[in-house]
Amino acid sequence: MRRRTARPVRPAPGATALAAGLLGVLLCGCAEPGGLQDAGPARPSTSPLTGPVYAVEGPGKPSLRRPASFEAGESVRLTGLRWLSWGGPAAEATGEASGGWCLPACRARSYPAKVTFAGLVRKDRSAYYGRAVVVVDGLPPGQHNELRDLRLFVPPQAPR
Repeated sequence: MRRRTARPVRPAPGATALAAGLLGVLLCGCAEPGGLQDAGPARPSTSPLTGPVYAVEGPGKPSLRRPASFEAGESVRLTGLRWLSWGGPAAEATGEASGGWCLPACRARSYPAKVTFAGLVRKDRSAYYGRAVVVVDGLPPGQHNELRDLRLFVPPQAPR
C-alpha cells in the first residue's frame, strides 16, 4: 500500500500580495503623512478636581481649607484672611502680612496684603496649593521680592 503525503498548501500569488498590503495599511494607516512626530510633554489634565483642596503650613501641621491665619514659610505670617475664592486653580484672599522678611518695619505692625495660593498639586483624591504670592501695600519695592514666589508645603501623600 502506498502512503499519501500531505502536500503543503500554497496561497495564490495574488493572496500573498493582498495580505501584505492589508497588514501595511493596518500598521501604518493611522500615521500622519511624513510619519509620527513627538508633540512634546503631555498636557496637564483639564478634568475638574472632584476632591477637597487644602493648604498646609508645614510637616506635621493639619491640612487647612480657607484658613483665617497662615504661616507661609518661616518668615511670613498671614492673619485676618478673607477668602474671595478657594478650590480652583488659584485661591485669593485679603488680609494682613507680618514677619521677618521686612525687619525692622514689620516687628511692630502688620501690613494690608493680597494673597494668592496657586500651583495645585494633586495627591490621591485631594489637592494642595504649592505656591503663594503675597502683595503687601506700603512696602518698598525691594521688600516685595521675597513674597513673589513662596513655596507651600505639600505632604507626600494625602491623609486617610
